[in-house]
Amino acid sequence: MRDEIKRESLLRGSFLLVLPLTLLAYSLEAIIRAITPLIVLDRGGDAVMVGLVASAFALPSIIFRPIAGGLVDSGRHRTILRGGVIATAVGPILLLLLLPGTIYMLVVRFLHGTAWTFFSVSNHSLVAKLAPADRRGEASGLFMTMYALAGLIGPALGVALYTMSGEVAPVLVGVLVGSGAILVAIRIEVPESNRQPDSAPRAGGGPSFLARFVEPSALPWTLMLVTSYSAMSIFAVFPPVYALSVNAPVELLVPYFAIFGLAQAIAQPMAGPLADRLGRRRSMIIGCTVAAAGLIVAIVPSFATFTLAGFVFGLTQALVNPTISALTMERAPRHRIGTAMATYSMGYQVGIGLSSLLWGAMITLVDFSWVFVVAAGFQLLTVGLTLKLLPGRPVQSVAAP
Repeated sequence: MRDEIKRESLLRGSFLLVLPLTLLAYSLEAIIRAITPLIVLDRGGDAVMVGLVASAFALPSIIFRPIAGGLVDSGRHRTILRGGVIATAVGPILLLLLLPGTIYMLVVRFLHGTAWTFFSVSNHSLVAKLAPADRRGEASGLFMTMYALAGLIGPALGVALYTMSGEVAPVLVGVLVGSGAILVAIRIEVPESNRQPDSAPRAGGGPSFLARFVEPSALPWTLMLVTSYSAMSIFAVFPPVYALSVNAPVELLVPYFAIFGLAQAIAQPMAGPLADRLGRRRSMIIGCTVAAAGLIVAIVPSFATFTLAGFVFGLTQALVNPTISALTMERAPRHRIGTAMATYSMGYQVGIGLSSLLWGAMITLVDFSWVFVVAAGFQLLTVGLTLKLLPGRPVQSVAAP
């Protein structure tokens, strides 16, 4: 009976408030991310420029995410969370300045990516602090369900508003949604990190600069996240470019984004607990293998096969992402949880940023078929990393010290 009560207590307090905060903030970003490629193309850009603009949003993760993690661990978690969500909510207004050309888009997305970096690190760290030690896969699954729901609602809404009325409407709706995230953030009681020394004193002095801002225990899972998440930009950034390449009407992007988001929304609530039951190793192998198969299907050039591949990839990410998140939580020192989550979550933006550059160049130089082949190869590479980093029996959750 006590175990049953314990399992029912996950959705309460600050953890419960994290869910609408994540839904609202990520819905804002999903709206803006979906319309950005359309703005770039309408302003005369091509696939390369679409990839560059996507990378401009991801670049701040490499620069600032480790710093944000260090600030979270230093006792500034509440400030970083609230400041990050405020800057994230108001940043898209810069798009309404409507300065000519696409270079301005690089600047705007870089600034917005910086704001998102600080919010995202503090938000991931909050989940890691609040998740019970024996239910981290489930907690990560619930958390990422909010991402999935935002992916279901945001992009389709953004594209629909853009095709009907241009840039102003989706940006203003996004800012309104972001304002809701601010109202939730100020109500959350944020537990500060346990401020302990990073290491015992040694002859060489304190920890190195790199050790202060990067958590070594998270690096293997960051690498796996980069390789497994690399295909996300194909289905989240480049659909307008793909529609153009197969002469599909842009209006098809609205149902496409709804279907892509639906895959994650229906799978995510079940995938977290399933990952806990299957074990970390098996979850990664199943998810990435199925993702690779879906990408191979997309080689057949049609918007229908592209949509099918996106649906399959969305399903698999619902299993893979909570698994990698849980691995990071399990292996991180408790007083370095902010730094660990910053290191791990860097993989999302590094994966989507670097892959956007790669896919944009490949689309221009060859065609989409090779994009899908290479992306499938990255999924199989992730399987290889799983076999190397998680040998033998699947890793099970362990209690926090």
